[in-house]
Amino acid sequence: MTTARLTLHQWEPTALPQENLDVIRSVVVAAQKDGSTLALFPEYSSALEAGALTAQTATVTRDGEWVSALRDLTAETGVTVVVGALVLPPGAPRPRNTMLAVSGGNIVASAEKLHLYDAFGAQESAVISAGEIGPCELFDWAGMKVGMMACYDLRFPEVARRLVDAGAHALVVPAQWMAGPNKAVHWETLLRARAIENQMWVMGVNQPGPHATGLSQVIDPTGKNVLVLGEDAETASCELDASRVEQTRAENPMDSARRFGVTPKS
Repeated sequence: MTTARLTLHQWEPTALPQENLDVIRSVVVAAQKDGSTLALFPEYSSALEAGALTAQTATVTRDGEWVSALRDLTAETGVTVVVGALVLPPGAPRPRNTMLAVSGGNIVASAEKLHLYDAFGAQESAVISAGEIGPCELFDWAGMKVGMMACYDLRFPEVARRLVDAGAHALVVPAQWMAGPNKAVHWETLLRARAIENQMWVMGVNQPGPHATGLSQVIDPTGKNVLVLGEDAETASCELDASRVEQTRAENPMDSARRFGVTPKS
């Protein structure tokens, strides 16, 4: 078996980027000691205003101090970090909800949130801009190609399918999956669906209650849960067998039966 260890940190960030960075550092250092080579953090891990996105929520830049500190942390520890952050592109009037994969002192992949959460009474588009539809960026971990998407993108299966078509064997979903009627059911069902239909590992890392649903989890390519967290703040680790992707796809060669591709609408 080709196994590797990963750590999920289910936590609600504060409004202070430096304070959140200190939390991330402590988790990554502990993860390294535990034998993990990948540490996953939720959406909006750079800053969040009391559980809600507002116009005052702090932003970071790809070449700024906050991201530079993450780069240094991964160089020091050898742990790859995936984190959701509000990143302000150069010259842009609004930030973009951006997933960053940082490893060995470098940003090795990024993914901008494509579908904004204008639903269930929320209006994410009032504060941030939707990401651009461009080539999928993947990063290497545990002998796999890993893709990323943010929270609400999980409801759109074509986002995961594009990542698989680009070569992904695993998917990381940082989220602030808001609490509410049936929301926990949606979160768990959609994570499992993305794993089963794409025959890939899916790692969903969420924020805890009361604002979000918690229930961060790791799901194998057959849809089996390997790790499930509760609703409260929690850090947990598990082993992942990368060879399960090849085995699952060999047993049921769904890709060879496909008759449709994915084409962006705009």
